[in-house]
Amino acid sequence: MLRYSLSLVWITALMISLPSARHAWAGEWSAYDTAQFDTLIDKWRKGGKQPRRAALSVAIGINGELVFARGYGEARPGQIATERTVYHIGSLSKQFTAAAMLNLIDKAPVSPRSLTPLSLASTVDAVLPGFENWSAPEIGSPVTIRRLLTMTSGLPSLLNRPPPGSDPWGRISSGELISALKDLRPSARPKVFAYDNFNYFVLSQIIETVSCRSPDANARGFMPFVRSMLLTPLALDDTGFIGDPKSYRAARVATPSWGNTPSHMRRPAFVQSAWLQGAADMASSATDLFKWNRAIMRGTAVTPANRQLMFSNAARVTLARYYGMGWFIDHDAGWDWFTHTGFVPGYTASNAIVQNPVKGHWISVTLLTNADGMRELEKLSEAIVRIAKRHLPLVVAQPSEPRPALFFRSVQFAEPPGPPPYLTGR
Repeated sequence: MLRYSLSLVWITALMISLPSARHAWAGEWSAYDTAQFDTLIDKWRKGGKQPRRAALSVAIGINGELVFARGYGEARPGQIATERTVYHIGSLSKQFTAAAMLNLIDKAPVSPRSLTPLSLASTVDAVLPGFENWSAPEIGSPVTIRRLLTMTSGLPSLLNRPPPGSDPWGRISSGELISALKDLRPSARPKVFAYDNFNYFVLSQIIETVSCRSPDANARGFMPFVRSMLLTPLALDDTGFIGDPKSYRAARVATPSWGNTPSHMRRPAFVQSAWLQGAADMASSATDLFKWNRAIMRGTAVTPANRQLMFSNAARVTLARYYGMGWFIDHDAGWDWFTHTGFVPGYTASNAIVQNPVKGHWISVTLLTNADGMRELEKLSEAIVRIAKRHLPLVVAQPSEPRPALFFRSVQFAEPPGPPPYLTGR
């Protein structure tokens, strides 16, 4: 199966120019190994139509051990970027919302309206009042928590029908968005994938409502619940919610390096306040996201059963790409790729876990930058994985299930065509 298309020929040429690894990964890391990644990243930053001068923070792990972490460029004028520089991470936030939702279900709270235990099969109207039309017989299948997590709710985008009188460039409350969503009727096509941030906004409201009944006062509300269940116990000190004074240290936050971004794009619509809640409202560092990936793989962020749900082929996106819960999934030559990117104005993020399910080897790659719309980060991530694989024992892996016979990276779409990332917070 081919993961790389002809559009990535430059990566092959770049890899040829690098020295090959001299040994398989055995729990040790040398200056020679570090130089391979440094060389690759340096060439990437100098490549392209114009040199990529924005800050870049990188964290790479092999089998749960951090082997490379570094920053490049300036996070803000006069401040050098490090592996702990904090960036807005856009849609990587969905991974935290999905984990929080699954952890909440594990606590078996009672749905406040239906008075039944909360589960993936719980409907939205079992928790939130006024959403009875999301369970109406004419839509075919009610909107459940599972369908929100897997982006198969059929929910029409609120960006196309914003609340009357709302200012797309201004602030809006979650209550106003909830009121507007009540008037929308989901599509009658169940289980069809359609990427939309408001699936995860609704999940944040479900967590907000149910967690407010928690006996733990520190876990009441969406943000407090995420902090108490995930950020604090996992010691993710650089991770938090944008604008939240209880979150990460603002002194380490990178400021946007706008470069050639047109001035009118520097004040985009639909990115203030609640527009991005639960979907793209968090910030983190490269090393924290490595710790996050490791916690997922070790079963400390979510249970192994919930990790399997997050990484499942729940919804087909393209012929060979799937969406689980907060992650996109690809299968390539015996390796499973769990990835997501994040685009918000002034920042781009890429996070990947690449696993060989037969041997149990896995690679973590996190890339964060303060540049706008840097979709090339995925190509860099793939090149890094190719080097990292050389540090694993030679593997002849057989896929655990039938895979599509052919897979060209260039025909994938992370989401259906829609508004540009400046408008969606994707």
